[in-house]
Amino acid sequence: MVTGLHILALSQAEDDLDANEAPSTIPQLLRKMVAARADHEAIAMIDESVTYAELDRRTARLACALLANGAGKGTRISLLAPDGIFYITVLLAATRIGALISLVSTLSKPPELAHILKNSDCQVFIGARRFLRHEYSETLKEALPGLAEGKHEKLRLTAAPYLRSIWLDDADGLDWAGSFDDLLARADAPDAPDATLLAAIEDEVVPSDDAFIIYTSGSTSLPKAVVHRQRALIRKPAVLAEYFGLTADDRMMPLLPTFWIGGLAMAIKILGKGGTLVYPKAPSNDVVLPTIEKLRVNKVNAWGPLHGKLVKAAKEYGLDADRIWGLGPLRDKQGNVIPPDRAPNLLGMSESVSAHSGLPFDTPLPEGKPYSCALPIDDMERRIVDPATGKEVGTNEVGELQIRGPALMKGFYKVDPAKTFTKDGFYPTGDLVRVDADGYLFYVSRMGDMLKSNGANVSRLEVEGAINVLPGVDVSVVVGLKDPEIGQRICAAVVPEPGAELSEQGIKDALYKVMSSFKVPKHVIFITSDDIIWTGKDVAAGQKIKRVAMEPMIAERVGLKEPVAA
Repeated sequence: MVTGLHILALSQAEDDLDANEAPSTIPQLLRKMVAARADHEAIAMIDESVTYAELDRRTARLACALLANGAGKGTRISLLAPDGIFYITVLLAATRIGALISLVSTLSKPPELAHILKNSDCQVFIGARRFLRHEYSETLKEALPGLAEGKHEKLRLTAAPYLRSIWLDDADGLDWAGSFDDLLARADAPDAPDATLLAAIEDEVVPSDDAFIIYTSGSTSLPKAVVHRQRALIRKPAVLAEYFGLTADDRMMPLLPTFWIGGLAMAIKILGKGGTLVYPKAPSNDVVLPTIEKLRVNKVNAWGPLHGKLVKAAKEYGLDADRIWGLGPLRDKQGNVIPPDRAPNLLGMSESVSAHSGLPFDTPLPEGKPYSCALPIDDMERRIVDPATGKEVGTNEVGELQIRGPALMKGFYKVDPAKTFTKDGFYPTGDLVRVDADGYLFYVSRMGDMLKSNGANVSRLEVEGAINVLPGVDVSVVVGLKDPEIGQRICAAVVPEPGAELSEQGIKDALYKVMSSFKVPKHVIFITSDDIIWTGKDVAAGQKIKRVAMEPMIAERVGLKEPVAA
């Protein structure tokens, strides 16, 4: 039974973390921060805040509850909830005991959730029942046939064969789910693991243990499951914290959700510095801006067009945007505004724990290197190869970026590493780039079937697959057209079956039911089979659609002046 604070400090193992040694696991990170910042706010929200000591106590209690419930190293736990104290508590508790936690998007529709729970071999699901317009109990029932007739902790579902228990913050009226409070209460049972046992378990969590699965759209029709070890999720954020200029006095509001790597990395950056994470109750500006004001936020991390809208709204609200890092212009070490073309850009991905290339945000790009993504971060090795031959290209020649380094993912869950990495351990990113003579990288575009819209990866095959199964659809072509605000605007050209009556809004409404909103095309146009451009005349012989050749026509139909793909 857990009875006190600072649980981790009880461990007296010979290899205990030295005061000056960098942590390499979640238990080590917590131990160090509780010792240094016990009474400092770790997470702040409008209705509640917790110190590092309280965060330690809560995560220790949940960790012991999970252990009492049979969890341990390697247990597959899925988490679906909005960002906040509840979310971070579950995330840290699971990784304190060496569990492997899958972070599920709050935007997930039933087919996406079904894939994640089955693919990740989920054994324990923990989540919120509701968030904004979402009722996740209904999403779960639709994703998992037979769940409505199931019994809590006795689940036997072919759609998620390893799943045994579902715990929600509100399980009222659900026979198949348990209350999160009831799960927590198991830590108070007389035979529950105590502080000494928890500390001994944490000492067996090692840097090479699998820790997180991040789901991100892949080059196939299903999301990729990126697996990261404990070490990578501690080491890389610590390095990036210096790029962001973070300190223990910062009160950072991350507006990239924690189920994406950017939000997860930022949370660990702030906790690793001993600063304060500030989360709004909802992501809308009418909630975000008062939260920034009331909770004294001094830094904000947003992305893409949402950032621009937030800056505009902040000025209209009356906030001094220039006082808040992330809302005002970037400045160099002397306080001078950095011109937009010389502002440092970070280039990264889930597979590399956020940014793998860039410069610190107070360091302007050199003259003559506008909009560059700059230099490698954290000993990341980069090479640029011809996608067709795999041979390295010359200086300033465009090729595919391959990366290798200490923060690179372990791999994709359930995928043979030989299908993911080169023989010498490099990961082909799918990004087309060039690197100049000084080692500065310039991003060109994505390869193949991956689109980048609003900062999120979207598989064109996933979108096409969802459209093609709709009644009345013969075939669809999905492209990403250059858009100065969002990167690529997702557009679909649909060939209806003979006699079918389809509408743009009807297609969109059907897609909203099966996939996250950011994947739904901005425009849907209708074309004939004669408008399809094939690689050859004999379609039956395996010819493919020439999507790039169709982009000018699609761009013209939707009213875009620049038809070239981003």
